[in-house]
Amino acid sequence: MRAVRRIHLFPRPHGEFPRGPLAARRRRRLQHRAAAGPWRGRMNTAPATSIGSGIGSGIGSGNGSAVHGISHLVIEVADAQRAARFYAENLGVHGAALADWPEADELALALRSGQMLVFKSGSGGKTHQESGVHQAYRCTAGARSVIEAKLADTGIAVHRYHEDRPAEAREPFYFTDPDGNRVQLVTVPGNEPGNETGIWGIDHAAIQASDMEWEEAFFVDRLGFAVDHRVGWNTEDYVRARAWAEGHDDMAPGTRRMDHRYRDNPGAEPGSSREVPRPNIQIFLGLGGSVLGIFLATFHLQEPAPELARGTPRTALAMDRAGLKAMAAALDSAGVALDGPVIHGPGAPLAESLYFRDPCGNFFEFCVPADSRG
Repeated sequence: MRAVRRIHLFPRPHGEFPRGPLAARRRRRLQHRAAAGPWRGRMNTAPATSIGSGIGSGIGSGNGSAVHGISHLVIEVADAQRAARFYAENLGVHGAALADWPEADELALALRSGQMLVFKSGSGGKTHQESGVHQAYRCTAGARSVIEAKLADTGIAVHRYHEDRPAEAREPFYFTDPDGNRVQLVTVPGNEPGNETGIWGIDHAAIQASDMEWEEAFFVDRLGFAVDHRVGWNTEDYVRARAWAEGHDDMAPGTRRMDHRYRDNPGAEPGSSREVPRPNIQIFLGLGGSVLGIFLATFHLQEPAPELARGTPRTALAMDRAGLKAMAAALDSAGVALDGPVIHGPGAPLAESLYFRDPCGNFFEFCVPADSRG
């Protein structure tokens, strides 16, 4: 008689289940895919660590702690000057464009936090409004009320749906700018100087990915970033997904999905169980004082050419020179296509930048602020 292995389905930290046979199978699959080069030729065959093995276990051991936070976000718009006017008039982002910005076809504006919002003129077609992709900015409750009134005068609707991450569930506030970029406003205490009428800085950003195992292996195991929160790992997430499908929970785009089955559940009425509500898998990573959300893509996208390391939309993370050097070494040893480190001119707000893409084609930049120029 074979022994029966009992698995306790009680949530652990981050809502994860204990590592039973399914978790072990997942780890083996990840190790096999990493060793075989799951990054589609952009990564080498360096030994991969398993998911959940802890920060500092990959070739970029401990480098995630070198990130100070989000330096700037580069978003695509049809016209950079028009976008700058919209953000100035409605979100209180005032001031002239930063001189000597490294990219000639980008327009950068300084935020009160010292971070930067950058507009890239183009088609403006990479906003993916049906996904979880968005940018979130910090402001006081009073400033948000002022912004809401201005948006109403402009004819822009504010949405009150919410996300799964607890830090974002209270007082949700979302809208879409004229170029289709989804914007979230996160309220903070009113102690930031000059923050009475507009946004103060960048709170977090969210991207989407075609493979969450690749993303976690890359950012957590290889680069040493910390997991702030997970969605889709515990039973409560699935219970809430059912409430969403029944119309009882108004969720933000990209947080839920309907899985389509090709057969009915045994005993169910024919056709009644073909669509099943599910939470969309999400991982949130701590980036110093900021957060990066990664949502599982729910539709197919054409990735840029494999050799292209610099592009938009782009998330830029600030660090010092030592951190940039360590990250460059970790990425290079992993076989990631890099552009840089690029040394910027003496008048630029950035001293150095390293451009690259994650395993799912999202553009990133590690950069050293100008005040760290030695």
